[in-house]
Amino acid sequence: MKSGLKRSNLLQIYFFLYVSIHMLGGCNKAGKGESPIHGKSTYVGSINCKSCHAEAYTAWTSSDHFKAMLPANDSTVLGDFNGTTFTADGVVSTFFKKDGKFYINTQGDDGQNHDYEVLYTFGYFPLQQYLIAFPDGRLQATRVSWDSRDKKWFHQYAGQKVYHKDWLHWTGNSQNWNTMCASCHSTDLQKNYDEQTDSYNTTWKEINVTCESCHGPGSNHIEYINSKEYKHGDRIENAGLLYGRDTLSQLQLNTCAACHA
Repeated sequence: MKSGLKRSNLLQIYFFLYVSIHMLGGCNKAGKGESPIHGKSTYVGSINCKSCHAEAYTAWTSSDHFKAMLPANDSTVLGDFNGTTFTADGVVSTFFKKDGKFYINTQGDDGQNHDYEVLYTFGYFPLQQYLIAFPDGRLQATRVSWDSRDKKWFHQYAGQKVYHKDWLHWTGNSQNWNTMCASCHSTDLQKNYDEQTDSYNTTWKEINVTCESCHGPGSNHIEYINSKEYKHGDRIENAGLLYGRDTLSQLQLNTCAACHA
């Protein structure tokens, strides 16, 4: 370009301006004084989006984002837990139900088989894993997974016999939900790892991938929608949101790629 500014430089400038206006909520309307959006935006929960965005909310409840992580029950568990047995790489796993709960009998970190209660489903399609609670706040993702397409159990990394003390064993850190998986599957996740006790107190605002996982915390947006400036003034598109309609492709990439790369 004759001006000496490359297209990439212009995009960076445009991106900075966009984030300054929409992410930080610092947009002033000409002649209207200060923006009605104040302070740092906080998470409010997807239910607060439903009244204005009913169609999108309904579509979300049947999406893979909604099913990214859910409590294990008859509606969410896809795998065959009717006493099915699956053997792979020297490990025998049995899937069954007891007192309305789901269990997997499989090899533990001591090399012996134990009954493990499934607390959560993890994912939906094309595969579903299951999360098991361990001491010190850990959740571990099972190596034996359910193939949602072919309706069968399968062993991840088939042909690799993993020693029960190995980092790659399903009870080890490679399959630790708190560190390896949780931030992409839940909303406003706080890992809360304590190095001194090697334990977790992990929390989330919502268990699955919700509106605010992608669009950002919603309190400033709701504050603006309820303001007199929105009702009687010149409306600001996507005000108070990190990511909205007609967003720059660069911001869209930065929003989605962190989990989908």
